[in-house]
Amino acid sequence: MIKLVLSDMDNTLVPFGARTASPRTIEAIHDVLDAGVRFGPATGRDYVELMRFFSMDESCFMSGIFSNGKRVRVDGEYVRTVTFDHDVLVRIDEVLRPEEGMFLICYPAETNLLNPAYGVGTTSDELAVFEGMTSFNGGVVDEVPDEPFVAATIACKGGPERMDRCRALVAEAVPEVDIVSPIPQWFDVLPKGVSKADGLEVLLDALNITSDEVAVFGDAENDLAILSKVRHSVAVANATDEVLRCANYRVGASADEGVADALFEVARAARAGEMPAFLS
Repeated sequence: MIKLVLSDMDNTLVPFGARTASPRTIEAIHDVLDAGVRFGPATGRDYVELMRFFSMDESCFMSGIFSNGKRVRVDGEYVRTVTFDHDVLVRIDEVLRPEEGMFLICYPAETNLLNPAYGVGTTSDELAVFEGMTSFNGGVVDEVPDEPFVAATIACKGGPERMDRCRALVAEAVPEVDIVSPIPQWFDVLPKGVSKADGLEVLLDALNITSDEVAVFGDAENDLAILSKVRHSVAVANATDEVLRCANYRVGASADEGVADALFEVARAARAGEMPAFLS
């Protein structure tokens, strides 16, 4: 039986560019919850962004893996929060400074519904491009502020060659972190050893659920680690080739509400005491 469903947000549960989950998707989440199955996000997004995505309906994410595993929430309480060492962020900024179109963005641990973030060593015009793409409210600063940050990202304007260069630069200069790409021209920064997969272990232990009782949906590079941890790994049809190869099952595309369709089937199967049809 499936006891927990976890879904990535951008380009999985929510089509890229949409500001909120569709009413039908939220209806499907509530159907799952009403059937006695837990639902939560496994996402790079943090609490305030999830409030927007779910139209202020916090019941949709009382438990889950936030900020790529740096926060884990169980029944409305955080059981883990990991912040960045200031020195690590400073060194990432230093290695990116000479590179045109690459810059660091830092997200304070203490935040609000405006989702403020600092664009380090960039311009307002450059920052605005990525503000619109990923929905944050940025302010330009000359250096990394000395305050706790729960998330950091790297903007990387250009194609695959520039992305590869960014990976190589950060890997050599700052081995304490990993960077993973959820969408083109964008990296999530993770403390070494922290990931959605790492967060899954914390969440399952807190809920006393096994990995065989979980279904996980994803689409991109930052989902690979968690998808490889569970038997019921599910890719949306629009997923990257690497994710499609990794996942054991497939559902419809994000734009076609493929995850919502699957959630309604999870709820039906739970009430019938069966496994969902798409997992067989």
